[in-house]
Amino acid sequence: MDSLGTRIRKLRKERKLTLEALAGDRLTKGMLSQIENDKAKPSMESLEYIAERLGVKASELLEQVTPSSLRQLLEQLEILYAELKPSDTDNAQQIVEMIKPYVEELPLSYEGGRLLYIYAAAQYFAGLTTWESPLQESRMMFKEINLLSHWFETYILQLGILSENRKYKTAYSCISQAKEEAEQENFQLDSRDDVKMAYYICVFQVAIGELEAGKQLINETITNAHKNQFYSYIDDMYRFGAFCAMLDHDFEQVEHMLKKLEQYRIFVEQVDVDAYIFGLRAHYYNSYIHDYQQALEEIERFGTLMHEEVSIKLDKNFYYSEKGKSLYLLGQYEEAKEAFEHFTNVPPFISHPFDILSLNECFSYKALCYVHFGELTTAYEIAKMAYLDSQDLIDLPYKQKIEETYFAIKAQINSLQ
Repeated sequence: MDSLGTRIRKLRKERKLTLEALAGDRLTKGMLSQIENDKAKPSMESLEYIAERLGVKASELLEQVTPSSLRQLLEQLEILYAELKPSDTDNAQQIVEMIKPYVEELPLSYEGGRLLYIYAAAQYFAGLTTWESPLQESRMMFKEINLLSHWFETYILQLGILSENRKYKTAYSCISQAKEEAEQENFQLDSRDDVKMAYYICVFQVAIGELEAGKQLINETITNAHKNQFYSYIDDMYRFGAFCAMLDHDFEQVEHMLKKLEQYRIFVEQVDVDAYIFGLRAHYYNSYIHDYQQALEEIERFGTLMHEEVSIKLDKNFYYSEKGKSLYLLGQYEEAKEAFEHFTNVPPFISHPFDILSLNECFSYKALCYVHFGELTTAYEIAKMAYLDSQDLIDLPYKQKIEETYFAIKAQINSLQ
C-alpha cells in the first residue's frame, strides 16, 4: 500500500505540479522532497497546507486508500470485469491481484462495496474457494449505506454460483433469506428487484421439486406484472411459465405463454426473445405435440438467427440438439447424425434442471441415432454421460427417456458379450 509520501507525490504529478510549485511559500523544495520520500513527516499544519494545494482533504492523504484512488481503481476494474468470461481464469486472477492489496482498507462506500463484489466474482472465476467472505462483506456494506439494489445483486451472484454447482436447495435457502431480511428490515426495494426476487424464488422452488408452489408463484408474478404494467424479467417468466405448462400438458396455457412472448418480441425487438420463442416451440413440438416437421421448421428459424447477431442464447448446441432430435424422429437418420455431431455439450451457462434434462434427453436421441448405425460403443458412452449427469436432478418426464435409453443400450451391449 502506498505510503503518505508516495500518495503526495502521485497527486502532485497527477496535477502536473513541480516540487517548487507545491511547496509554495510555506515549505522548502528540499523539505517537500524529504516528505515525498518518507524521510520526514509533515506537521499537521504542513499536511493541511499540502492537502489544500493539492485540492484534497488532509484526511484523504492520511487514509491508506483515498476516495480518488479507489474511484480510479474501480473505473479500471469495471472495464476488465465487463470483459471477463467465466472460463477466463488468467484475467480473473489478474483482477483478484489488483484488488487484493486494498481489501483490508476499503472504506464504507459504494466503491468499497463494488470492489468487494468484483473481488468475490473474480475469485470464483479464478477457481478460488474464498469468494463467499468478500461477497458477504460487500452485502453488508451496501446494506449499511442503503444501496439496496446492489445489496440484492450480491444475492443474485451467489445464486448463480450455487446453481452452477447444482446446489439448488442452498440457493433456495439463499433467496428465501434475502426475502425474509427485506421484509424484516422493511426494505423498499426497486420494483424490478421485487419482480426479480419472485422470479428466482419460483425458479428454485421448481428446481428442488416444489413444482406446484413454483408454478403458482410464476403465474401470480406474471399477473401482478401486467396489473402494475411492469415488465422486467417478463420474457424469462413467460418462458418458465411455458415450461411449467408443458409439464402439466396444459397446452392451452403453453400457447398462451408463447403468444405473450411473441407480443413482447414485437414490443422490444430483441433477438434473444426470438431465440426463446423458436427454441421453445421446437422443443414443444418435438417433446409434447410430436409434430416433428413443425419442430424442424421452428428450429431452422432459430438457426437463421445464429448468423445475424451474436447472443449467448444462440449457442449452437440448442440448434443442433433439437434439429438432430427432429430429424431422428422423422426417420432421417443420416441428416440426424450429421446434426448431432455438432451437439457436443450442455452450454456452461445452463444450470436449471429443466434445461439440463431437456438437453440430456437430446443426448439420448443422439445415442439412439448412433445405435441405428451400429456404433454401440459410442452410443453407450453418450447415453451413460446423459444418464449420470441427470441422476442428482429432480424427476421430470425427460428423465424417463434418458434412463430407458441408457439401460436399453447397456443391455444390448451386454447381450453381445
